[in-house]
Amino acid sequence: MRKFLNSFACFACIGVATMAQTTHAADPAAAGSIDAVWKPQAIVFDYRSEGRVYGCDVLEYKIGMILRRLGARDSLALTDYQCRDLADRVRVRLLLESPVAATADNVREITSYSSEEELTARLRGVRLPSATDLQRFPAAWESISFRDGKLDLEAADCALVQQIRNQVLPKMSVQVTKDIRGVDCTQEMTGIARPRLTVFALVPVTAAQ
Repeated sequence: MRKFLNSFACFACIGVATMAQTTHAADPAAAGSIDAVWKPQAIVFDYRSEGRVYGCDVLEYKIGMILRRLGARDSLALTDYQCRDLADRVRVRLLLESPVAATADNVREITSYSSEEELTARLRGVRLPSATDLQRFPAAWESISFRDGKLDLEAADCALVQQIRNQVLPKMSVQVTKDIRGVDCTQEMTGIARPRLTVFALVPVTAAQ
């Protein structure tokens, strides 16, 4: 999978892995804790207003808060932020790292580099991570409801949640178990219920867990 060279030096400094796909079990939570590695990627996210416009700082907060709850590392950054307060369309490039299972296939893909990437790394004086360099840590599948009070969301955030679900979540270790539809957002714009989306997400295991 294509890696993003412009952000490569930053990723190397914080000891990241590269993109990899992972196969999800039918009931991920039953697997318990698994060995994981970080998957870095850059994702262009377009928000198109469907009745809700945001200040740029509020939108940045909402996006970061959602993705971190779904396992993204705290180093998550929003770059190339094409935003104007209360605009009906915003584009942002997300630089994020999120957990993937540390399978042999994933590690192999993580440590396979194109000739262009190898040349760029040499020119920048960056050593590309090998399999032994990848940071491994315990992670577990967690069921997360977007109606949970741990997420600072309102009914009017429904369209934002739906667009993150469609554009970003398929590129993370996330399984949708209760999907969100356009009609849900239409109904909830005038209601008080938070967006009705439930997922399994692979998140790092903390001491509290």
